[in-house]
Amino acid sequence: MEDHAHDNLKDLLRQFFNAADAEMADADIRTGERLLGEYPAPMPERETILRIKKQVAATVWRRRRIAQTLRRSVAVAAVVAFALLGVLSRGPTSRTDMFHAAIIPAAIWDSDNIAAADVDLVYFTGEVRQIESQLQALNAADDEAAGVTVEDLETELIQIETELSKG
Repeated sequence: MEDHAHDNLKDLLRQFFNAADAEMADADIRTGERLLGEYPAPMPERETILRIKKQVAATVWRRRRIAQTLRRSVAVAAVVAFALLGVLSRGPTSRTDMFHAAIIPAAIWDSDNIAAADVDLVYFTGEVRQIESQLQALNAADDEAAGVTVEDLETELIQIETELSKG
């Protein structure tokens, strides 16, 4: 160590230690520097250096490849986003070749009596009316005319609702 740096080190050691400990630490540091100068570290083998350089180059290449792939992905995503914005910003266009499918047949819509035109609706309407009349008869305490109990009617009504929900 040159003298100026050594003097700075002594001043620094005196700030942390008392004078005797600072001198001992300074002597230890000088002894360590002398030993390091007398016994230099051996140079690594050429193959070891080449292997380390190859690993560093592979790591650098991998990181560059990842960054390049990321940049390309972002560019493709931007192009797709701009293309979608361009397509969607045109607004709705009138297409004459578009067809619409009806859920209910046109014959039923054209009819004045939809309940009579739809066979399923006619069947279920009749069933509901029959159950309603039976419930009214039960409510009027006319058990002989009805011939069924409330539980039977409720079961039948649940079955009809199940058939309606199935479709």
